[in-house]
Amino acid sequence: MKYTEIKKLMNSQYEKFTTYDSMPSNESLIKKYSIKSEKIVKLNGNENSYGPHPKVIENISNVPIHTYPDDEYLNSRKSLANYTNLGIDNIVVSCGSDELIDILFRIFVTPGDEVLDFTPTFGMYSVRAQLAGAKIVPVPRGENFELDHQNIKKKINDKTKILFLASPNNPTGNECTYEDVEFLLSLNKILVIDEAYFEFSKKTYSNLVSQHENLIILRTMSKWAGLAGLRIGYGLMSSKLAELTMAVKNPYNVSNIAEQSLIISLNYSKDLMKRIDTINAHRDELIDKLNQMINLKVYPSSANFVLCKVIGSDVNELNINLIKEGVFVRLFPSEDLENCFRVSVGTEDENAYFLDKLIKYIK
Repeated sequence: MKYTEIKKLMNSQYEKFTTYDSMPSNESLIKKYSIKSEKIVKLNGNENSYGPHPKVIENISNVPIHTYPDDEYLNSRKSLANYTNLGIDNIVVSCGSDELIDILFRIFVTPGDEVLDFTPTFGMYSVRAQLAGAKIVPVPRGENFELDHQNIKKKINDKTKILFLASPNNPTGNECTYEDVEFLLSLNKILVIDEAYFEFSKKTYSNLVSQHENLIILRTMSKWAGLAGLRIGYGLMSSKLAELTMAVKNPYNVSNIAEQSLIISLNYSKDLMKRIDTINAHRDELIDKLNQMINLKVYPSSANFVLCKVIGSDVNELNINLIKEGVFVRLFPSEDLENCFRVSVGTEDENAYFLDKLIKYIK
């Protein structure tokens, strides 16, 4: 059977869609650009350069991997209930928050529905919308990446089922306001607030879950707890929605190692939050130094990354020069972010190395 015949059997939505622009591996960049630098400073993934809590590493070898996990993840949900001050019945554990994004699209979106995309924002929302057969309706943010309430009112209709809002927003770093949330909740759609960077901003809307059954909060352990490689996150929602989401998810979707690492991280959350305070201090210092460069426009950030717009030169050329020096930042193929790069906040040494190379090439 030829591939041309196989294509006739495919769901047409999978034939042509814009895939998620994931980060190239260190190895592929080193090979592609013949990098000679012995030092690699990876600041393109918003990862936690300090890694997980030492107790997580210490415990990994003790976790049984020959048995399936508890499919209800009762122990991790109990720990999360204590951490979030919500009930265990309001919590769903997932293979990263990306899995929950996928599940929510499957639950709420059918072919022909419309999904508002508050651009620029996290690219996974539009990817999953395409795979669900939805029409993506861009709703550009304002000059400072704030939401445009009037434009949202114009674009929303009966075909709109679910709204995704990242706060702090990735890749811009700004937070939404309580007025934004109240406005979006009043539209009587499902509102999903992606709080992947909550621990850095210290601002959450999880206290509204008990008051609004159409509100869902997404969180991840990747950023603040340094567990990006284990893929574990969770959602906070009404007990009825949580029950449905638990039924829809794949069985045993989170590994034993990932679940135990979440529990240990929460047990030592005070230690991890001290690290977050350090990262936030590094971020503010980084922003101050970037603001001293006249050929950069630096945007405020409440997360562990900073968005910069290059003025007077080509960001692609700058990026190649940084790569050759072993410094990896993130560019975006988006008109909203033309000539911009996003840099994650690293350790003090990593930030200093990045700034040294940036000054060398910024014109």
